[in-house]
Amino acid sequence: MPDINFPEAQPPLSYACGAYALTAALKAYVPVTTTPYPIKLKHLQMPTTEITINGTENNKDLADKIYQITGDLEISGPPTALVFSYKLAPNLSNSPSALAYVAKQYGRTVTVNVIKGFKSRSNMCQAVADDLLKKLPGEVLRCVPNATVNAPGGTGVSDGMPYTAPANDEVQLLCVMNSDHSMHWLARGANGFYDPGDASIASVWPAIAVNADSAMTMTGGYTFTGIWMVLK
Repeated sequence: MPDINFPEAQPPLSYACGAYALTAALKAYVPVTTTPYPIKLKHLQMPTTEITINGTENNKDLADKIYQITGDLEISGPPTALVFSYKLAPNLSNSPSALAYVAKQYGRTVTVNVIKGFKSRSNMCQAVADDLLKKLPGEVLRCVPNATVNAPGGTGVSDGMPYTAPANDEVQLLCVMNSDHSMHWLARGANGFYDPGDASIASVWPAIAVNADSAMTMTGGYTFTGIWMVLK
């Protein structure tokens, strides 16, 4: 798998983590895109909103442009009763479908995975994944045009997939949960996990692992939601 070398952190108090994680993942590849510039990106909720990527953007400008497309998911309500809705508005969370769409425009092959056995809710990771699928019933169908989706209603394995490390030609985006139940995205490459919160690369594998019950534990206190994306 390629190394991730992305020095930028998301702006303070922003929800741009998914866009920064995706930009870090795209920048891990040489060339960054297999499709020619300019790349025209349209907001899935409001297709008349178009962003042009011309290939001369610096790291931060590129991530901020991508966030104008991927930041389409409003999450509201208390941690035990979160409500999700798609919108065109500033400072929203990043949906897997929007992230998959942008990655495909860069010529990447995208797979969206849900952890295997999520319906059993046998552990926290499976329960969180099951809850997210139920609260976002249309997300799988929004992903399908741009990705193979291993989840019910997708084009892959309906019961999900076991988590595995990226292959040699792959980079991953992982959806994790903070202690306050807010969502966060990380990117994983050969040299570790890139965290958009502070631009750190955690390369000490024992400090970040997926244990036997599929719950990710790490120094930063994140919990794996059982939802991740593979780019190749």
